[in-house]
Amino acid sequence: MTTNSEMLSGHSAGRVLIVGAGPGLGMAFARRALAGGSDVTLAARSADTLDEMVTHLGSDGGRLATLVVDASQPTALRDTVTSYADACDPAIDCALFNVSAWVPGGLDSDLNAVSSGLDAGVVAALAMTQAVVPRMLTQSSPRILFTGGGTADSPMVASIGLGLQKAALRNLAIALDKDLRETTLAVRTLTIRGTIAPGTAFDPERIAGALWDVCDSDDVVHEFTGAGQ
Repeated sequence: MTTNSEMLSGHSAGRVLIVGAGPGLGMAFARRALAGGSDVTLAARSADTLDEMVTHLGSDGGRLATLVVDASQPTALRDTVTSYADACDPAIDCALFNVSAWVPGGLDSDLNAVSSGLDAGVVAALAMTQAVVPRMLTQSSPRILFTGGGTADSPMVASIGLGLQKAALRNLAIALDKDLRETTLAVRTLTIRGTIAPGTAFDPERIAGALWDVCDSDDVVHEFTGAGQ
């Protein structure tokens, strides 16, 4: 991947794929990538949501593409993203996985809901990675990014299921980075230790900037605390 300074100077950096694109962090990261010269593909399960995001991003819409995928169906997601990644031009050189599933409950959690949450929040991340890696390896310094959460190590009784997702997602990021260590590709994860909300310390634009910055780091695991960032 082109370095941040080169990207911000307007140099095209290829294509950024955002799986789990939505009106908060997903759109903020898309805006940051567009400003850096990248084309962007927004991927989510709702075509209406994707259309609204393209409209909100306005004049940059000519460099946007959309892809309908459902993270709750990891195998189908992998197949769809594989076909897209193999064909798209410019090639994907950064892929962000930004999916989580709120599963209410502690001891009494619904087991099917917990399992479905792990499919959407973790297995789908592996599926996305399997889909994009082959062609990403043709790029100079590609990056895969996962958005993590503080429940990975500060569990909430209100949602055991979400904590399981975020803990497993961090483990996955570390394992994948080790597996890819002999290649040009690196995996990074950003643990967001708060609730994302505009106008707060956890404004999506601020978090998008932090995500952008971790691309150039040698460390796999990073955190965003909202303080002094």
